Amino acid sequence: IKVFLLIIGGAIGSALRFGVSTWVQRSMLYSFPFGILSVNVIGSFLIGFCWSIAEAYNFYQYKSFPIHGLFGGFTTFSSFALDTMVLMRTGEYKMALLNVLASNILGLIAVFLGIILGKNIIAMIK
Repeated sequence: IKVFLLIIGGAIGSALRFGVSTWVQRSMLYSFPFGILSVNVIGSFLIGFCWSIAEAYNFYQYKSFPIHGLFGGFTTFSSFALDTMVLMRTGEYKMALLNVLASNILGLIAVFLGIILGKNIIAMIK
């Protein structure tokens, strides 16, 4: 059943990734891959938030769907790497470096904030 939940979560996450990244990228007028960046930051925040809840309530056995499936399918390191390489191949080295730095720094900050928010919500509930 865990594998089934992983598959369903991954399918939903992938569809959400496509929709969100496409919508964000079409809203921007720049070659910078804002769509993938936004998906990675949002996914990092949500994975941190869900991890804090799983940790507080010892729900590790239920993490297959949200953490590995849904957010694993939603966040897009391979797409991020490809977008970075495309920027480099087209000579946009500064944009490629900005993409690497922004994705990593904002992703780590988003996971941290998700964990903090999750812990604060749990503290209010208890």
